[in-house]
Amino acid sequence: MSETADRRVRRTTSLLHRALIELMLEQRYDRITVRDILQRADVGRSTFYAHFRDKDDLLLVSSTEYLREAVGACRTGPDSAPLAPVFTLLRLAAENPEVYRALLGRKSSAVLLHATRSMVAGILTEQLRARLDMAESEFADTVTFLSWGVVGLLGAIADADPPLTAEDTYQRLERLIGPGLALRINE
Repeated sequence: MSETADRRVRRTTSLLHRALIELMLEQRYDRITVRDILQRADVGRSTFYAHFRDKDDLLLVSSTEYLREAVGACRTGPDSAPLAPVFTLLRLAAENPEVYRALLGRKSSAVLLHATRSMVAGILTEQLRARLDMAESEFADTVTFLSWGVVGLLGAIADADPPLTAEDTYQRLERLIGPGLALRINE
């Protein structure tokens, strides 16, 4: 793919993602249609379906890429805590509570909850696979446990009253499970 075509694809997917997030801030996810997204983004139906199967796929793919870039931008060294990528996710929830409230708040759907958990699991897998000395099945169980826990914390940050800070939430998580993970770090 040429650089120009690649740039067009990135621009189109960005427009679609932004349109979906804006609509999620205005109404419940289950009420949003692909047509609503297309109208907001000013993108054609065939262009949408060339990149995504449906709105769930748009949410999962574009949000995962966004989170992956955010975590990658805060990449940590080999001596950093294994949960350092989680802090980036918590910080994003604290900085964008309205988005995370739409994703994980009281009015969100099971589809959103599972999509967000899948995004978090993918990022944790990428960030922790080489760092933790575990059998594959134990690693998979650890990522599942962590991803559900992180999703709960993201929702708590976005929907808490009084608000939780990313720093306090991360420190609590690190005290709770950090010592167990530290024992499994590859040296």
